[in-house]
Amino acid sequence: MELVIWLSVVLTILGLGMGAMVWAYRRPLGNSALFPTPVTELSVPISDGARAQFEAGCAAFAAGRYPAAIDQFTNVMVAEPDCAEAFHNGGLAYANMGTDSMAVQGLLKASDRYDRQGTKPRLDLVKQQLEQIAGRRGVKPGAKD
Repeated sequence: MELVIWLSVVLTILGLGMGAMVWAYRRPLGNSALFPTPVTELSVPISDGARAQFEAGCAAFAAGRYPAAIDQFTNVMVAEPDCAEAFHNGGLAYANMGTDSMAVQGLLKASDRYDRQGTKPRLDLVKQQLEQIAGRRGVKPGAKD
């Protein structure tokens, strides 16, 4: 009998802990998104199927459903590896969830593609957004952490 009570207490504590972690993962950092809107205009043509997934990702992003948006943008990245905006928006979604290391990876991949395309305004935008992420973390731009 004592074992059953002990197990129920331990499982309740574990359940509450896991529930809190899932809840924190599913909501934007501080309930306020650093980047409220995704990039919606594509710099290169993509297939109709990838475009539909990209638009679904943008809609999920705008609704604050960042994990769903990341899933859609990841599908676009696989189908259209030159689509800088899929990497860009995925990075912004990760930033809004507070997963800054993944956000930086996505934004760096986007900047690489923008650079290859010669899309300087978007390259400048990514640089500014990386600085915003660094500023939120209290890291000076250009400093190693």
